[in-house]
Amino acid sequence: MNAEKVDYPQLDGFVNVCLEDSFVLEVTAIPGFLALEVELVLTPQHPAYRPPVPGEQHCYVRAAIEFLKVRNLMWADQGTPPAVDASGAKDFGGIDALFWNGSVFHLEGDWGAIDVASAPPVVRLFSEP
Repeated sequence: MNAEKVDYPQLDGFVNVCLEDSFVLEVTAIPGFLALEVELVLTPQHPAYRPPVPGEQHCYVRAAIEFLKVRNLMWADQGTPPAVDASGAKDFGGIDALFWNGSVFHLEGDWGAIDVASAPPVVRLFSEP
């Protein structure tokens, strides 16, 4: 029997964020831990939301999506080099998918596809927008 797929807005801590419009700045995978450093889009319903600054389409805040207690991790199609903007900042593209299916979380983007068996992901804001 297959478990039902649960999309990211239904996961704790992912209400009122938009991963599809967010940008992945770095992916870190070490034994027991996976983190995506992101420019995270907050929706107007998020407690830390503020109107977008001039020139930006959304409210962006630097954040990390962290997977603790990683038991197994498979990362396919990695190796696509990041885009680099005029300031030298790296951008690995967006997060096209994040969902949970049974005991595994699945993430996809230009940076590859990751299946990770871990504790539920945590969103940690680095600072208020």
